[in-house]
Amino acid sequence: MQRGDEVLEIFLEETAERLDAIESGLLHLENCGADCGSETINSIFRDAHSVKAGSNLLKLTNIEDLAHKLENVLEMIRKKQIAPSEMIVTACLESVDKLRELIENVERSETISTRLHTHMLAVAVQKTLHGE
Repeated sequence: MQRGDEVLEIFLEETAERLDAIESGLLHLENCGADCGSETINSIFRDAHSVKAGSNLLKLTNIEDLAHKLENVLEMIRKKQIAPSEMIVTACLESVDKLRELIENVERSETISTRLHTHMLAVAVQKTLHGE
């Protein structure tokens, strides 16, 4: 195995674990909402940040872009700019599922569209900000 392949394998393994942690954190956040402690959202945010950073290092731009958009939504929750509403959590969970698909098909991840998921996150944020 080449060194680059080894790094990619480690990234894929760690990212799968991080996505599982993000998913369980989001499900917990959905249940406790605004009553969740800051550690819950901080932990979810850190995992999303790590996925974004790792994909950036490996030049996996499609994964990085979606992870960045997810991270931005989590940052808004963390800063209490938006509440973790059902719509927000659902859009985040859908994005996690899409990120899983991208890492499971990493060799063709750049050709898989994430437009729907990016749009879902944006719409959820807009509707939450405008009280819809």
